[in-house]
Amino acid sequence: MHQTLQAAVKNNVQNKSSINGDLQRDLVCQEVLSKLGRVKHYHGIMAFNVFDNKWRVNVWVEDWSRPEAISPSYNIKYSYFCTVEDNCISHSNPEILSESSQSGV
Repeated sequence: MHQTLQAAVKNNVQNKSSINGDLQRDLVCQEVLSKLGRVKHYHGIMAFNVFDNKWRVNVWVEDWSRPEAISPSYNIKYSYFCTVEDNCISHSNPEILSESSQSGV
């Protein structure tokens, strides 16, 4: 049975320990992407639980900047160290800003 992330969280609000690591990772990734908005040349996002409620989140982009490139290279454009409380990001270093509000990045 498939359920949305929001439904799964809603069902597990009373029992926070029943949210498994995969679901928590998906929630962290969704929240970061929601805060960033549309990322130019987006390739993917990866989140890793470092310890307890601390997460490392990397947002990857395609790079076609080399003129001789026949395939893209992939680079981490954004990297965050996040603290998660009650299944939401309570703190991030650096702060997660929408891509449109970041100049020169």
